[in-house]
Amino acid sequence: MKIIILAAGKGERLMPLTQNTPKPLLDMGNGSTLLEEQMISIKNSGVIQEIIIVIGYLADQIEAKIKLHIDNGIKIKTIFNPFYEVSNNLMSLWLAKNEMNEDFLVTNGDNLFAPDVFTDFVNGNDNGIYLSLNIKDVYDYDDMKVTIRDKIVSEVSKEINMNHCQAESPGLALIRGCRSRKAFQENLEGLARDKNCINKFWLEIFNRLYEKGISVHPWVFDGSSKWQEVDFHVDLNKVKELLFIKLQRHLPQSELSPMECQQQPCN
Repeated sequence: MKIIILAAGKGERLMPLTQNTPKPLLDMGNGSTLLEEQMISIKNSGVIQEIIIVIGYLADQIEAKIKLHIDNGIKIKTIFNPFYEVSNNLMSLWLAKNEMNEDFLVTNGDNLFAPDVFTDFVNGNDNGIYLSLNIKDVYDYDDMKVTIRDKIVSEVSKEINMNHCQAESPGLALIRGCRSRKAFQENLEGLARDKNCINKFWLEIFNRLYEKGISVHPWVFDGSSKWQEVDFHVDLNKVKELLFIKLQRHLPQSELSPMECQQQPCN
């Protein structure tokens, strides 16, 4: 199983922190970067053997950091997106299309998940296309909102009316099985050839799949306790608080992810 991480953007909403540092290399307050915390969680899941990272902004810094982890028991490679300044992450995903030769996950470079999210997602689903969802009482304008019809994902967009959606998407998908991979690749190619999609989020592919009659199955998990996005300054502070708790524990830092320590009592 592979995971494709889309991490080419400039992280402008975290300026000035990202002025000279790519978002994946932001210090989480414990001597570890966002990217390293992601890799710890992915490795601890036990279901992912390879990480593909699509990079762009300050790519050399990310590649230098990755070289420090090439012997950590999981394969890591990068794909450079030369169009990161003029496109959104749909194009980053398209650049990784040749890596879709086996079952894979896709996620954003600013997502931190508890390891068991990956484990349960992969082990709990057969062949098909799945989109992870988090259900909340109230949604806001910046959530990637989702509607569901007849138990199938029908629309994914920030533009959906907050009162008309059933969930939000954290930006984690599973594509499993030859037929599903082929359908995903073909529709990704179709979007990439549409000039109107250059600045679309990669989740736009799920709208196209629904239009083409291809089922995308919802997979609901507890995003409130097992997922944290690092998109705004307040998000970064939340992660640092969780990692501070982790530093107070007796277990070595490498044994727990930020989301794991949220699940366990402090000593």
